[in-house]
Amino acid sequence: MSDRPAGLLLGIGAGGEPAGLIRAAVGAGASGVIVKAGGERALRDASALGAEHGVAVLALAADQDWTDLIGRLRALLAVRVGTGARQGAVLGRRHDLVSLANSLARLVNGSVMIFTPGQELLAASRLGPGDDEMRRAAVLDQHGPAGYRARLVELGVYRRLWSGPEVVDVAAVPEVGAGRRLAAAVRAGSENLGSIWVAEGDEPLAKNAAALLADAATVAVGVLLGLDQEEVARRRLDEELFGRALLGDVDPRLAASHLAVDPGTPVTVLIADLSAQGTRPGAADLYRAKEEALRHLAGYRWRALATTGPSRLVLALVGPADRDGIRRAADGVGAAVAEAVGARPRTGIGPCVPHLGELPASRMEAELVVRALARRGEIRSACLEDVRGTANLLMLGEAVTADRRLQEGPVHRLRAHDLRRGTAYAQTLAAYLDAFGDTAAASRELNVHANTLRYRMGRIRELTGLDLGDPYERLNAAVQLFALGPNDLVAEHEGTSKTSSPSTNREGTPGLHTADHDPVNGAGS
Repeated sequence: MSDRPAGLLLGIGAGGEPAGLIRAAVGAGASGVIVKAGGERALRDASALGAEHGVAVLALAADQDWTDLIGRLRALLAVRVGTGARQGAVLGRRHDLVSLANSLARLVNGSVMIFTPGQELLAASRLGPGDDEMRRAAVLDQHGPAGYRARLVELGVYRRLWSGPEVVDVAAVPEVGAGRRLAAAVRAGSENLGSIWVAEGDEPLAKNAAALLADAATVAVGVLLGLDQEEVARRRLDEELFGRALLGDVDPRLAASHLAVDPGTPVTVLIADLSAQGTRPGAADLYRAKEEALRHLAGYRWRALATTGPSRLVLALVGPADRDGIRRAADGVGAAVAEAVGARPRTGIGPCVPHLGELPASRMEAELVVRALARRGEIRSACLEDVRGTANLLMLGEAVTADRRLQEGPVHRLRAHDLRRGTAYAQTLAAYLDAFGDTAAASRELNVHANTLRYRMGRIRELTGLDLGDPYERLNAAVQLFALGPNDLVAEHEGTSKTSSPSTNREGTPGLHTADHDPVNGAGS
């Protein structure tokens, strides 16, 4: 702590007792203190003491670092100018970008455009007779043309642009009227501030155009930081606060105030899972997906809050809307994300809740919908009503996996036998139940002869005593197979530490399992 007068004191090393820090703040003339979050009672006492002395008490979450907080506070304080001065500064910086674009255009013998990460045009060099159709469209529309951007996504240009420091050489795309391009990201540390694009005209670009572009990107960092530093810091804080609101870890009134959301405004959570294609998206893909989704929603006059997590984008649509409107928004987000990263996500739609305080409920339902879509193997947008049966079984399955008693019985014995003998009887039973006892359909699913299936079903009855004529036993077996899967065993009875998997997808050809004999191919096991 400092003895100098200050507006805000940080309780670094102050321990769990904030009273001394509050008294120091009063003596220093500070209007607020930040303490490391302790117990709920301690924070209430600190708030009461602060109110008594006219000092605001803020709590830093236990899992947050002081260094990170200090960096964010400095970023917020980096640009402190009045409204009029700020407007003049912004105009001046935009003029600097135009000057940079024109200067670079002369040096590289081409034309130059400077974009935000969402492909909104910030500045461009003067139009010339050699400019191609896409360059002219971008200048006129003040945005990268959608058709050209979609082609660049297919070519992986944006992924290369946002993933590394090198200049990206983009071949001509004559079918949309675009010539060759060079592109470089403008990056401050890990923060993507925008990009600079050089377009080749009638004459070839200068031989050192790539090096000149890289130098220009470095110069542009300072200009864009001055233009966007306050905005970047605000977005970071907004994302963190929104993330905590999704978990219910923040006072909803505080979150609503900071995020400029009316406390009584309805919100709806959308979760776009980008791992649907079996690949884990990188940070650049998630960033691009978020920017494209927000741009799409803004185009339809949606206000949205956004954050990213492992392999997913989480959005909250702010404002009342009917079910059809939310579905259209979710479908649009899916298309925008697909354009950004080249793969369509699974998108779960949560319920529209009356205010930010109910955000966790909407998030949890959207998460459940994503899980249900994954279980069904479907890649689309959906709400709970679309996948109700699967979602209910997932919740029921959680109860089964959490309670050993609910795992006992014939299915447990069958899976134990499979584990010991290398058979696939549990898969056979699952296919038979899925087919409602239709032997022909189940045998086709397993790729085995109908007689083989009948033999296996007889062996299942012998091994486990399962009575499939009893509807309760039949339903119990189906639930256990859904919850635990036919392949993995949850029991220490057989001396294994193998754990269960929630998946029951029967991929491949289980009927060809070498140890699963039948009357045609050999003796039963």
